Amino acid sequence: MKLQERRDLHALTSEQLQAHLLEAEREMLDFRFDAGLNRLSNSAGMHNTRKRIAILKTLIRQKEILTETGFSTVEEYKAFKVSERRAYHQMRKAHA
Repeated sequence: MKLQERRDLHALTSEQLQAHLLEAEREMLDFRFDAGLNRLSNSAGMHNTRKRIAILKTLIRQKEILTETGFSTVEEYKAFKVSERRAYHQMRKAHA
């Protein structure tokens, strides 16, 4: 998957990402079926589809987390989690 395609995926809504995921999973099913019948002509397509499914699932989960936490970007959420972890480790260090 090219970088521009990934950037385009970031702009999609959760519903649109779900639709792309369903399409990719169907495509993966076709690849598995063809592989089982020794009709697979493009083995790299199976690998690429598996990666695309992982990317789509990651983006869907990121959007869910942003909705749950109220952050506007993934970077904000990551910065918050890092600061949270640092505070936790400093607290443990202080009590040790």
